[in-house]
Amino acid sequence: MNQLPKEVVRFLDGEQLLQKQHDAMHFITVGESGYPYKAMLSIGEVLCIDPDKLRIGLWPQTTTAKNAVRTQKATLLLVLAPLAYDIQLELESFEQRQDMIIIDAVVKQVKVDQAPYAHLTSGVRYQLNDPEASIMNWIEKLTLLKN
Repeated sequence: MNQLPKEVVRFLDGEQLLQKQHDAMHFITVGESGYPYKAMLSIGEVLCIDPDKLRIGLWPQTTTAKNAVRTQKATLLLVLAPLAYDIQLELESFEQRQDMIIIDAVVKQVKVDQAPYAHLTSGVRYQLNDPEASIMNWIEKLTLLKN
């Protein structure tokens, strides 16, 4: 499948940030050494533009951003219990805006994973140190991603 399921589209719609504030996603790129490199992204850094297109905001000087620009490929790993989604992305365009590199990504393949003997109860979860400031920052970032 090369389109995001409805649940993923809704989760990455840039809305209801307060309810989604504890969820993190893994963004996997390939480092220069050839090994996978993991970064964790918040709900304020990934926006669904269409069921087959995401827009991602990264800090520009990070290893993740450099890997993304170099390889133009990545995988976004997202858990929406009870399912896990491995979303393979082709990274098409890169634009520096303010303190972000904005990446337009095309969904190449979505793998939905569920074990027959167990069910996922959550993905990566965290507690924000300053939820109000973080959510305000996400709103600013998402505004850049939407335009």
